[in-house]
Amino acid sequence: MVIVTNFKSEPEKIAERSAIILSGRVHPGETPASWILEGLLDFISSEDIIARQLRDRFVFKIVPMLNPDGVIVGNYRCSLSGFDLNRQYVAPNAKQFIEPFAIKQMLKKTLESRDIYMYCDFHAHSRHQNFFIYGCKNDIKAKKNKEKIFP
Repeated sequence: MVIVTNFKSEPEKIAERSAIILSGRVHPGETPASWILEGLLDFISSEDIIARQLRDRFVFKIVPMLNPDGVIVGNYRCSLSGFDLNRQYVAPNAKQFIEPFAIKQMLKKTLESRDIYMYCDFHAHSRHQNFFIYGCKNDIKAKKNKEKIFP
């Protein structure tokens, strides 16, 4: 995990910032996710004025590759053990599905110290082209359209 923010700020200011959590490559064959996250890391760590403003406002926690074992052995959708880790988030077993278990633990730990403004998990698609986005269905009336505004 890479953490990016303006670390030159006062510790109290850093503690007040919300988190933006980004992850990718839960499916090893979705290489465009790596390219997007690499570009995002290049941008967010640059001297661009917008990047500076974002670092002053947020703490970015970036997990660029959730399934490195699957990537190393050349799998397309599965982990080393042959499971689609993207289908294991509800109740991941810490021994068999360590990656989704670990990211869920990181999310819970983050919520102990700061709000999470947004979590995006980057994927790619074998048939769709260009950019598309899926969002979570939110039944909370006050937040019902929040996911629709981001794209």
